[in-house]
Amino acid sequence: MSEETLWVKEVSEGKKVGLTSTAQDDLGSITFAMLPKVGKEVIAGEPVVELEAEKAVVEYDSPVSGVVVSINEAAEKNPKLLDEKDAWLYIVK
Repeated sequence: MSEETLWVKEVSEGKKVGLTSTAQDDLGSITFAMLPKVGKEVIAGEPVVELEAEKAVVEYDSPVSGVVVSINEAAEKNPKLLDEKDAWLYIVK
């Protein structure tokens, strides 16, 4: 399911993880985002992000393993940013 809901892109800092348009459509307007803490070790297939939206509350499993080096702090403060195209959640290395 992760391939349909989360994308992974290689960036200079590591692997950036974000929401696909399919996930955004399924959720509707996002109202709350709980992202992993910087420094947290995440394991592929284990829960890492929780999003609340008008249509659902969903916990997503990480598509990659690594240590979180950055999160989308702006989106954590203003979850509406996750409704935008190519919205990203966190970066792991």
